[in-house]
Amino acid sequence: MQEHSDLSVEIYDLLKDGRQLSISGITRELKSRNFSEHRLIVTGYLRALKDMDCLNEFDLSPSKIYTLKTDGKGASSFSKSKKETNSGSCSRGVDVYSLVGDKLSKMTSPATKIETAVYIFAALFDRPCFEPELNAAGIDSNQLSKYFSASNDSNLVFKSKDSKKYLDELPQIPKNAPAYELHTDKLDSDFLRRAVNILSALLKDEIDVSVLVSKTANTSLLDF
Repeated sequence: MQEHSDLSVEIYDLLKDGRQLSISGITRELKSRNFSEHRLIVTGYLRALKDMDCLNEFDLSPSKIYTLKTDGKGASSFSKSKKETNSGSCSRGVDVYSLVGDKLSKMTSPATKIETAVYIFAALFDRPCFEPELNAAGIDSNQLSKYFSASNDSNLVFKSKDSKKYLDELPQIPKNAPAYELHTDKLDSDFLRRAVNILSALLKDEIDVSVLVSKTANTSLLDF
């Protein structure tokens, strides 16, 4: 286990260049750098750095998200004195989005990918899904434009007025960001199966259920 005094240096290095990470994401990436600290220790460190005004902390249900202070104070409080390490991290930033984005990358249909992402984020957060959240999952604005121009019968519902009440709770999302939901009456069984498979895979990534999984099962949970 590494010395705790090095943790602040590693946390700064993980969050530089505008990255946004949750506690789980930071803990996971620290572990990839051979900092195998318990999540509670990492949480305490992050809160201390936030209290020292080195980090911003945002609530993005179900996670707390941390970023470096943009005024430079956070950067001046740390220095990367040891040899740079390769974290093998995902550059998309926010942990829950990169996790979902990794699963969505297995899909070959751009339209299905977009609709599944909107469905999953809306289900997880109990609110419409904002375009920057889709961007964080690897779906860029160009793909969205192609999606809407390809068909006049889109499964997505554009939310504007109804979504504004959520923006005060989400300071990291631009106030003019578009928000989307799905036509729930258009969700067929195949679509729901794919979405459930992704959510199941995410849960299995976070929780060790190996002792409960049948060793004779021959089906794939990620049959996209």
